[in-house]
Amino acid sequence: MEKLEFVSKKEQKLFDLILRERPNLNFQMLKEAVRKRDIKVNQKRVSQNTKLKNGDLVTIFLPQKKQKNVPVVFQNKDVLIVNKPAGMEVTKKDKAFLQSDCLEDIFCGCFACHRLDKNTEGLVVLAKTRQAQNLIFDAIKQHKMHKFYVTIVTGKVKKSDEFEDYLQKGDKFVKVFDKPAKDAKVAKTNYVLLEEKQNLALLQIEILTGRTHQIRAQLAHHGIFVLGDEKYGDKQKNKLYHTKRQLLCAQKICFDDLPKSLSDLSQKMFEVSPSFCLDDILSKSENK
Repeated sequence: MEKLEFVSKKEQKLFDLILRERPNLNFQMLKEAVRKRDIKVNQKRVSQNTKLKNGDLVTIFLPQKKQKNVPVVFQNKDVLIVNKPAGMEVTKKDKAFLQSDCLEDIFCGCFACHRLDKNTEGLVVLAKTRQAQNLIFDAIKQHKMHKFYVTIVTGKVKKSDEFEDYLQKGDKFVKVFDKPAKDAKVAKTNYVLLEEKQNLALLQIEILTGRTHQIRAQLAHHGIFVLGDEKYGDKQKNKLYHTKRQLLCAQKICFDDLPKSLSDLSQKMFEVSPSFCLDDILSKSENK
């Protein structure tokens, strides 16, 4: 365990002091530390609502965990492109627990330029400077960065299709509407059928917008379910194929012409292989 100590120099809330001293932590992580009695004030157990006085000694114990190895696909002085495994968060803000794996912790000093769901694997672009991050943000807004995914799905699929719907973000789920709705944002997704065996299909998907849970929610709205997805997917099919995580991979990123400082990325394509394939899923199902 890593032991940290801070002395409060004024009256303030416990979490305010800790987050100011250690901005890489977040509220949910501190709540977990309090629950585990890893935060004390003047050597006494406290609650998250504890108010500090001038001179109070705050002690926090942080678990030290061996970090996972994340493959680097590309890097230069400005950016990193990495292949995130499933089960890992991208940003520090998304971490729910102190011991959670996170790309921004592993590549300390880098800033995420976009997100992937925790249980989605694949390519993520990180910036080494705020300037580079802003340039990547601009490229995304100007549709100069193109993201392609592969996924194994169940349901009725065509050789190709295009969807344009409206996604409304809730606390835990995203609702999908055919027509404009209050607080709903347009979502555009295209797919191409790559392979089909028995009742499973391998799709390549291009997202033209970047909405929360866009692929899983939008496909499900059209009767297509990402295998292993317990939130929007077909739970019976997940059980049938013994799939415990969503089979979704951010496989490919392509760039158009970018500013001079990002010229190493201009007209380049970066690609990884997913950790899953149709034959493996079918084989495991037959052997159960």
